[in-house]
Amino acid sequence: MDKKRIVILGGGYAGVHAAKRLHKAFKKMKDQVEVTLIDRHRHHILMTELHEVAGNRVDEASVKISFDRIFAGKMVNVIRDEIKNIDFQKQVLEGAGASYPYDQLIIATGAESTDFNIPGVKDHSFYLWSLEDACRIKRHLIDTVKAAAYEKDETIRKEMLTFVVAGGGFTGVELVGELIEWLPILCKEYGVDFNEVKLMNVEALGNILNMLPDKPRDKAIAYMKKKGVEIRTNSLIVNADENGFTIKDGTVIKTKTLVWTCGVRGTTFCHSLSLTDGKVQRKKVNEFMQSPDHENVYLAGDGIWFMEDGKALPQIVEAAEQTAATAADGIIHAIRSELGLPTKPVAPFKSAFHGYMVSIGGRYAVSYNMGMALSGFFAQAVKHLVNMYYQFGVCGVNGAWTYFKHEILNIKHRRSLIGGMAAYKVPSYWIVFLRMYLGVMWLIEGGNKIVEGWLTDTTGRKVYWGPLPGAGSDTVTAASGVVAEAVGSASTWAAEPVVEAVGSVSVASASYVEPVAQAVGSASTWAAEPVVEAVGSASTWGAEVAGEVVTKVKQFAPPLLDQPLAIYTWINETFVASAPYLFQVMIVLAEVGIGLCFLGGLFTFPAAIVSIGLSIMFLIGALAGKEILWYMAVSIVMLGGAGRAFGLDYWVMPYLKKLWNKTPIAKKLYFFMDEPEFTRKQMERRIAKQKDAAL
Repeated sequence: MDKKRIVILGGGYAGVHAAKRLHKAFKKMKDQVEVTLIDRHRHHILMTELHEVAGNRVDEASVKISFDRIFAGKMVNVIRDEIKNIDFQKQVLEGAGASYPYDQLIIATGAESTDFNIPGVKDHSFYLWSLEDACRIKRHLIDTVKAAAYEKDETIRKEMLTFVVAGGGFTGVELVGELIEWLPILCKEYGVDFNEVKLMNVEALGNILNMLPDKPRDKAIAYMKKKGVEIRTNSLIVNADENGFTIKDGTVIKTKTLVWTCGVRGTTFCHSLSLTDGKVQRKKVNEFMQSPDHENVYLAGDGIWFMEDGKALPQIVEAAEQTAATAADGIIHAIRSELGLPTKPVAPFKSAFHGYMVSIGGRYAVSYNMGMALSGFFAQAVKHLVNMYYQFGVCGVNGAWTYFKHEILNIKHRRSLIGGMAAYKVPSYWIVFLRMYLGVMWLIEGGNKIVEGWLTDTTGRKVYWGPLPGAGSDTVTAASGVVAEAVGSASTWAAEPVVEAVGSVSVASASYVEPVAQAVGSASTWAAEPVVEAVGSASTWGAEVAGEVVTKVKQFAPPLLDQPLAIYTWINETFVASAPYLFQVMIVLAEVGIGLCFLGGLFTFPAAIVSIGLSIMFLIGALAGKEILWYMAVSIVMLGGAGRAFGLDYWVMPYLKKLWNKTPIAKKLYFFMDEPEFTRKQMERRIAKQKDAAL
């Protein structure tokens, strides 16, 4: 039986969401269903973050997620091609490289900027609806400020330093927010007096941010005005030229920078398709996101025209994802029905939007979510959390962490939620000395344990603080031995005579307690009490008493904790008790191993993880003093790739990373680093799938 072919045209928010939903539904039916996504580019672009690139807050990489990262471990076959036409009768997409047949089709080609046929706008303004647009705006702003620094004519310089964003919607206001932060930095860099700069936001309607309630909107306006932005409402632009633009009331504003964010429409490609039209080049769909012309053709995202409660569906991310879900569900139902499999009827589309968030630069935002209005730091934090949640849904922890680095940790010039506190990077060569010192300290710890007999004492009493197996009637002797070992290993709080005195307690008699106590008292005034107590308790017959002695043993002076935490006791009794010698050997080998790793700069990251783990165990087990905090703190520093600075990780880690990124599990769980890699066989299979998808 031939496979059921599902084709998704467009890799934006709607296309990616639909593809992942279809993968989830059919991942166990690869021999029956084939899912193909076609896009002109190899990246999914985060359209809602383009203003950050235009305002030079983040680089291009931060708004791009490759389809390889998203679908490398999925059944979705991604093809890079530009579709020229769709033959709905033959059910074939005709591309520049090949043609692609389909049984079910989702068209999610998005939208494009519209100038409403206003003369001069298309030729003399900048759009912000693609990554290329954002990069073009950034370069223009740099060139303009740089040129203004050399301009002697005050009139011309004034025009050059007048920056206008047309449109008071989300995109326009967010771009204004970026310019509020970036223009002072840019002027300082090129020696321009920032007081000469004029930043304007021009809106044809009576207010900006009309999708927000009054409270967050008023706060946004107040913040923008406080930062020197001139907001002009009821200012319909009727004409534009190379020197500026004209408002309906006749006002002429001279500028060399007009960014147009006044609206979008369906793409020209989608508009050209022989499907029923809605308005503004958007195609009409029913409540199941189906075209009224073909039951196996669905549309989703910004290119659809659907009326809900008397209003056209807004062109926002949530609408794109939710319409994509409805379209995917319709296809799932249709295919399962054709294959005779049980299925649920598709629920008609019903929007469930949570709210809106608008960032005005990197440090301020306003939001309205689920009936709650926020502004400032908390609104910006919510926006970041929502974006991280989206990235997590698209490509797992990998995506969320990448976003966090780009938006919080790597931002310079104090333009992030935490300012620029994380932007400064410590030179790697300074960390080398700290890494090697930590390695030496762990080696010393491990070496001392070897000298103390941790590898030869097979009873396991070095790590197990409970009644030793096989103690029998000789419990006191065993207890005395444990005390002697513990006291002997104490770094500063017991002297050698104390060890000898305690070690001599081999006869099970209460009369030995007093001489031992006297010996202890003469050995060390401040250490006598714990030893007397330990030896005194050894005078009582029974395994229970021996257990009590052991629980009072202290191996460091003074320990941070008086006694082990409950979780450590549970681990000790549940796991260590079953094989104490094994755990004893593992601790020694781990200390020596991580010491060598730090010294050689090999496997530094996993060594640091083990170092932190061991330190925590020593801490909660009342085995360590305050020096253990130093171990933990330095180990955290080592997580940053310290082994690549004059270490073996410089060569080893890139090789291992490449191998790991090729594994199926790394792709399936999104645990690859950077971009996924492909073996020759994997590439051959990918190419074969692409050929199968084409005629």
